[in-house]
Amino acid sequence: MKTGILIVNTGSPEAPQPHNVKKYLGEFLMDERVIDIPFMARWFLVNVIIAPFRSKKTAQLYQNIWTPEGSPLLVYTRKLAKEITKTTRLPVEYAMRYGNPSIRESIEKLSREKTEKIILIPMFPHYAMSTYESVVEKTKMEIAKFSGIKLEVIKPYYNNPEFIQALYDNSRAYLKKKFDHIIFSYHSLPLRHIKKADSDGNICLVKENCCEVYSTAHEKCYKAQTLQTTKLFLKKAGLDFAVNSDMASLTYQSAMGKDWLQPSTENKIMELAHNGYKKILVICPGFVTDNLETIEELGIRAKNTFISIALEEGKNKPEYTLVSSLNLHKAWIKALSKWIKNAAKK
Repeated sequence: MKTGILIVNTGSPEAPQPHNVKKYLGEFLMDERVIDIPFMARWFLVNVIIAPFRSKKTAQLYQNIWTPEGSPLLVYTRKLAKEITKTTRLPVEYAMRYGNPSIRESIEKLSREKTEKIILIPMFPHYAMSTYESVVEKTKMEIAKFSGIKLEVIKPYYNNPEFIQALYDNSRAYLKKKFDHIIFSYHSLPLRHIKKADSDGNICLVKENCCEVYSTAHEKCYKAQTLQTTKLFLKKAGLDFAVNSDMASLTYQSAMGKDWLQPSTENKIMELAHNGYKKILVICPGFVTDNLETIEELGIRAKNTFISIALEEGKNKPEYTLVSSLNLHKAWIKALSKWIKNAAKK
């Protein structure tokens, strides 16, 4: 059976200009799994309020991170596809859930290769309806338009040993340096998304310590999975301290409302600076590819916030270190290649 690979990431505007960003935000936010409200209310919110008013500011942020080759997320994903082609010797295409190249376009390319099975790799380690589920369901819908192609999906890999090893290898050099605190920052989600993913409806955000005590709900619980990834990383790194202690914190960034997962990464960074911490290390295990949220939000704005507050608190030469995402790390490529080869045998 001839097998092809499809790597899918979130997406990016075609250029860091307001009209490009407006178009991208429109497609992204109109996804019913991103903003899960009735269609007409979602259309009004996105097209009348959010996209028109946010596009200029967001375009300026993209301009801060844009490279000669384009958006970092798009560039790294394209290069990753080339590396996977080398290691697996299989046809590999990449696509964006929003923007270009589209999932449909990339499936068409694989179909022209007489592909009989496509292995889908969502670039999201953790299950969330707005990311992993959206990519999987969109791919299923598009692939149904092509006869004779089977779909194999790589499951969320938040606790996969190869993924944890890649995270550790990517961070190893930074961990050797002295630091006062590690922040593990993940993208925040609306609490209602967490509750929706709980098929029983009586576990997630209902039971005390619901993330600590295993249940079948964890298979689709983003919050529980981020906690598991953090714990496994600390164990792999030989760091004998608890999550959310004086030495480490699990936080969530990019929240767009009060009823989103907390604690806030931004607030935690300010708290650490005010409380006298001088050297902090920030790791983003939920992002396998650097993008606006890692490079600009954490690498520029959060860093400036921490350093300015720390200096005001009298800390001389404060240090803020952000570990880059896995991007093209050899351990990440090795992990992906192994998963692909195993899936190709099925």
